[in-house]
Amino acid sequence: MMREQEQGWEFVADDLFVCAKCFDDYAIKEVVEDSASETKCSYCGRTSDKPIAASMNSVLEVIGDGITSAYEDPANSLPVEGGEYVFSTMVIDEVFEEVGWPTQSDPVADEIRHAFSGRAWVEKNFFGLREDDQLRYGWEDFVKAVKHQTRYLFSIKRSRKSSLVDEQIPPHEMLERIGRVIQDAELVREVKKGARWFRARIHDPAETYTTATELGTVPQRKAVFSNRMSPAGIPMFYGADDEATAIAETYLPRRGQKAVATVGVFVTSRDMEVLDLTNIPGVPSLFDDSRRYLRPAISFLHDFVADLTKPIKKDGREHIEYVPTQIVTEYFLHVYKTIARKRVRGILYRSSHNGVGTCCVFFFRNGNCCDVKAGWDSDPKSWLGLTGVTRKRLN
Repeated sequence: MMREQEQGWEFVADDLFVCAKCFDDYAIKEVVEDSASETKCSYCGRTSDKPIAASMNSVLEVIGDGITSAYEDPANSLPVEGGEYVFSTMVIDEVFEEVGWPTQSDPVADEIRHAFSGRAWVEKNFFGLREDDQLRYGWEDFVKAVKHQTRYLFSIKRSRKSSLVDEQIPPHEMLERIGRVIQDAELVREVKKGARWFRARIHDPAETYTTATELGTVPQRKAVFSNRMSPAGIPMFYGADDEATAIAETYLPRRGQKAVATVGVFVTSRDMEVLDLTNIPGVPSLFDDSRRYLRPAISFLHDFVADLTKPIKKDGREHIEYVPTQIVTEYFLHVYKTIARKRVRGILYRSSHNGVGTCCVFFFRNGNCCDVKAGWDSDPKSWLGLTGVTRKRLN
């Protein structure tokens, strides 16, 4: 069987060539640019002294590869009754709409639609869950379980029959799956020695704080409040990459109450690995043959990170609402290792207050914060050094 028949499209004339400017999809643009052999586009009329246009048939083959990676002929999977499919099928316009392909009318889009118009389509694994839905439903069940069902024993595999469909991820497997998704998306990066981080302490104007002990991670005996990434009793270093964000994340105005922010500027003593949730890559194109396998994982990550960093009111319920993120944080603190078997030393995430600044939670206690002086960074316990202090009146 010919390639185009396998992919469900029909050849166009051999003398039709298309340029990269006729496409918005980055993967198709790259294919055209890499295989350009003609100096004129048959569709937009653009010309050049150098080759700018590739065979439309070669582009159709790439599009066919993408579509058939996720969709198939319904004859392969759907039951038939009375000569008709029992379940609804899709036409090519519906497939293109689902994958974000432009469906407006122009010569190139019309050519592609016509080439693929001879077949009905359905998603592969029609009766199962897509991978991104497996992850989303699994995360929803995990959140429900640890907030309202079992706080500490969720990781124990249940032997009783579950109401979940077979492909759904049970709570006891969710953290490991998140770890694999993080690894696939390459979200662990290195923070270099000397990187600056700001940590704010809000206090009464009559008080003064100047040392790393006072401005670093809260001592364990004083870690009595739950935070987004850490429960009461387990102190961690919270900060930001700029002063304004550090204050915004810490300051809760109270009418008639004067307050001052003392901000410590800390630097890292050595390179370290962190989980960076601040810049999740865009979902790869279906036509990117080297990265389309990441589409489900990255699609899930966008929702996952939005849930992790959403604003939560300090109304007493934060002790419950923070539980899922606290457990995820402990997984990366105690269990997760990079491919190189390195530990992750913290997590970076967007501020829930201004949506722009980068916040950090580092897995360092008060004793890991020190004042910068000669030889301070040679101590293996010293991870963050205080290099400066600013004081700002807030009201």
